[in-house]
Amino acid sequence: MIRISLIAALLALPAVLQAEPSYHRVIGVAATDVLNVRAEPSASSADIGDLAHDARRIEAFEFDPTGNWARIALNERDGWVSTRFLTSDEVPTLGDTTLPQGLICGGTEPFWALGLYGEDARYSHPVDGDTDFAFDSIVTAEGRLGSPALVTLATEDNRVIEATISGAACSDGMSDRSYGWTITMQLIAPGQRRFLSGCCHLPRD
Repeated sequence: MIRISLIAALLALPAVLQAEPSYHRVIGVAATDVLNVRAEPSASSADIGDLAHDARRIEAFEFDPTGNWARIALNERDGWVSTRFLTSDEVPTLGDTTLPQGLICGGTEPFWALGLYGEDARYSHPVDGDTDFAFDSIVTAEGRLGSPALVTLATEDNRVIEATISGAACSDGMSDRSYGWTITMQLIAPGQRRFLSGCCHLPRD
């Protein structure tokens, strides 16, 4: 399944947080140049970093009232990029949901992670170590389109992960950057159960 973000429709909306992030790629920037990321939605605002001329899978969380600027995460903070240099990007999704393949989820204290790669998944935990899981099922909540979605993962030795992922603003509590997806999950294994929550994002190419 391919999710195609319609940037033209988004630009007509007021500056509000989207239910889910939209995905974009950089256009119109010379191969020898970069796209500046600004602290505020203004060309005169401080330059806080750059995107490559061919950057893809850029998560946008909201647009300013003019539609000229999109808010994204860069390193450990949020910034703004000009939509003049963005176009919608096609991002493969998990099953019939709007969850992008390659989504990385995690939380702090403890620092755990779950990578959803399409064909398989990897769970990492400071106590449990690294474990590869296979996808068992992916379903969207009844009456909803795309998310929240319930992702069920399993191993051959009867370990199961049930993760609910929703398109919603999320904070890791340690940085000033935003995330566009939230996750709650249970790890169920013989004699063991963990209940974890955190945030997810799609790494840029």
